[in-house]
Amino acid sequence: MRIGRLMRAWGAEELQPAVGWKIWRVEHGPGRTRLRSVLYGDLWPVGEPLEATCRRLLRSEHEAPCRGCECGIHAGRELSAWGHYLAVNAETRVFGRALLWGATIEGSAGWRAARAAPVEVFVPTAVANAAEVAEGLAAYGIPVHVEAPALEEVLVWS
Repeated sequence: MRIGRLMRAWGAEELQPAVGWKIWRVEHGPGRTRLRSVLYGDLWPVGEPLEATCRRLLRSEHEAPCRGCECGIHAGRELSAWGHYLAVNAETRVFGRALLWGATIEGSAGWRAARAAPVEVFVPTAVANAAEVAEGLAAYGIPVHVEAPALEEVLVWS
């Protein structure tokens, strides 16, 4: 992983960022492959960080993440914390690590942050057209791996 280069490019080195595990939906079509957040479908942009927003309509407006809310970009300490997201619609799910920075709230299972960017992605062979998807995700400028382990093996990675 080239985390140091990403931190310098986005001015994150002085913020003591965290690196955590993420699950993404992959959107793959002719000429374009992108990562999307599993729950809210946010498109993870290429070449710039994702910025967190709060989508709770019944709460007062605030910056994400906020201690009194569950908003922010989530990443786990261990991949196993997100196993249920890999098991549902496995043919469209990839996983990897994301760099999180800016306002960051640490919890027992991981972090919620104001900004994030992928730093490494693994494409399970269960993903439709896995090799093509991996090739398309190279647009993010990060290492992308096509992996063949069973889900049970993947969930013990940390």
